[in-house]
Amino acid sequence: MDFKSLFRPGILATRPYSPGKPISEVQRELGLKTVIKLASNENPEGPLPAVLEAIADAARHINRYPDAACHDLSARLAEHLGVQPQNLIFGNGSNEVIDMLIRALVSPGENVVFSAHSFIVYPLTTRVHFECGRAVPLGPGDRHDLAAMAAAVDDATKLVIVCNPNNPTGTYNTAAEFDSFLEKIPPRVIVAVDEAYYEYVTAADYPQTLPMLAEHPNLVILRTFSKIHSLAGLRIGYGVGHRDLIAELHKAREPFNVNSLAQAAAIACLDNWHEVAGRARRNAEQREAMAKALEKMGLEVVPSQTNFLLVRAPGQAGEWARRLLEKGVIVRPMDAFGLGEGAMRISIGLPGENRACLEALGEIIGS
Repeated sequence: MDFKSLFRPGILATRPYSPGKPISEVQRELGLKTVIKLASNENPEGPLPAVLEAIADAARHINRYPDAACHDLSARLAEHLGVQPQNLIFGNGSNEVIDMLIRALVSPGENVVFSAHSFIVYPLTTRVHFECGRAVPLGPGDRHDLAAMAAAVDDATKLVIVCNPNNPTGTYNTAAEFDSFLEKIPPRVIVAVDEAYYEYVTAADYPQTLPMLAEHPNLVILRTFSKIHSLAGLRIGYGVGHRDLIAELHKAREPFNVNSLAQAAAIACLDNWHEVAGRARRNAEQREAMAKALEKMGLEVVPSQTNFLLVRAPGQAGEWARRLLEKGVIVRPMDAFGLGEGAMRISIGLPGENRACLEALGEIIGS
């Protein structure tokens, strides 16, 4: 039986998301004892001890369904952000909140505007949902061209997604640029700003979007516990928006979509928020040292406000990634993302991991 005939064109045109290889698989394939993964923008420091304790305590109750409303977490996060619990929605990672927005808002013939060189989930999800994506090229400096994105909005546009700072380039748009952009978007169009790397940002002119909600009720802010809080394996992210918008969005949320361990871990992260500044500082120090070292090797490094660097090298990124893999370093080639043949994304690891990556690159360049 030809099962392909049963599926919508958007499904047939989509290739499943391809994550970076896990360490265990690389060790098994190449017979390596030590493998360093710098491909998936994870926090190498791992979860805090208090978070692990909260997970262990919650694990004793996993025979029960999780709190479907994330009541305790909503109350705690609302207090932290200075909003009301009704302004919040949680997802199995912020990816799920993006999917909720698209499923809830977009009908056949309508569209979603986003950058052509941004988070891979945007084109994947919009392709599945009625092939509704409308991608806009990046502007100079590998930054979102917000003016072009605003110009791409038409009567059929329901949603605009801005990734700030952007994955996979690490670049950001300033507060003035984002404020000007919002003024150009009709109130009937929802603007989702994906701030997965918010806590890593050190730029003084980066936009603080929470205060903008009062004047822009069509704004939804997306953040996550996956990155700086080291909960990538538990998958928990959230959206912040107008209570009426969030109330409608809940109708697209799967029941019990955030598991009990993730909720307990996220609360523990909020209770230990004082640890965030140190994590961000250590990341910034390693990020800048890594960038300088890569530039000394003759590689092009895009200035970053995240926990990764976009690096451009001569030749094919896939070949660079393969040779690094042979030396036990996993990076993410970006040539398939339209960012140039030699574009690679290298996550910031622990100091020893970063040194090992630089040594491996030096050996490849010198060979």
